[in-house]
Amino acid sequence: MAVQKKPRRRPRYDRLLVTGILLLVCILLISGCVKKMKSKQDSGDSENTIQNITITNETADAKNYPKVSIETSKVHSGHLILVNKAFPCQIDDEAVKNGTSSEIQFVTIKSILDTKNGAKPYTASDWEVGLDRVAALAMDSWFETFSQTTGIHDLRMIGGYKPESIDPDFQTGRTLTIGIFPETGSSYAYRPEGEYAWLSEHASEYGFVLRYPEGKDDYFDDDITERRTATFRYVGIAPAAYMTSRNICLEEFLQEIRQYSISNMLVVKTGSDSFGMYYVPADLHSETTSFAIPSNQSSYEISGNNADGFIVTIYQ
Repeated sequence: MAVQKKPRRRPRYDRLLVTGILLLVCILLISGCVKKMKSKQDSGDSENTIQNITITNETADAKNYPKVSIETSKVHSGHLILVNKAFPCQIDDEAVKNGTSSEIQFVTIKSILDTKNGAKPYTASDWEVGLDRVAALAMDSWFETFSQTTGIHDLRMIGGYKPESIDPDFQTGRTLTIGIFPETGSSYAYRPEGEYAWLSEHASEYGFVLRYPEGKDDYFDDDITERRTATFRYVGIAPAAYMTSRNICLEEFLQEIRQYSISNMLVVKTGSDSFGMYYVPADLHSETTSFAIPSNQSSYEISGNNADGFIVTIYQ
């Protein structure tokens, strides 16, 4: 199915400016979510915590578990949607720009940086570049911790949400490109070298994975970004931990997760945090899809895969 390009309009930033205070609160909440993961960094331990991940599966009799429902159309939204030539992005870019989208809550990186006092830990390429709010705030924590850990302030986000991008992954609002802009010398796309390797080593702790890792070309379209070492995708902490530990790409993860259900969950443990993940086939013949969640689990997240199902992540 072809995606019709629409005339580019400037986002209505008046809506974003009005919510500036809420952004600051959200930043503090995201920082709290990764507080446990930062503890090793604050104590001077630079070990990549993903090395200590434990992957198991959990079986259960789910007959009496409570059920929830979701609009089947939501299969095309969420942090784990896969967009390519076979499954194009179906997010309404006009709704994103108008601030009425339920799929992407667009936030400019400049609006986040404007909430910070003093020297900025990183920069943005321009005042329009941005991401979905959750991805943007996770990126902010990731970049700021890197700056605090290394004393380096020359990171720049140079690519984000772009509905007309040749590489369709940037249409998700969860994909970004990192640039290095030193005060002296030439700028260049990020490479995991020297102190900058910290970003790649700790990306999964903030929910990010390298979008196009080497050795996985069979899974990608020919028009993927050329900045392979500098392009990251937000997928959420549990999927990122699993993908990084197994050295698999998003495409492989979406295949593997299909073998797990509410009765046979994939369980990922990292440090003191534990997550359960499983796949739910979408009821493509109904406006809604119903599925079970574990008893006494009030905290969970649902993402479509942009094709035929949902991935449920349980925060245990």
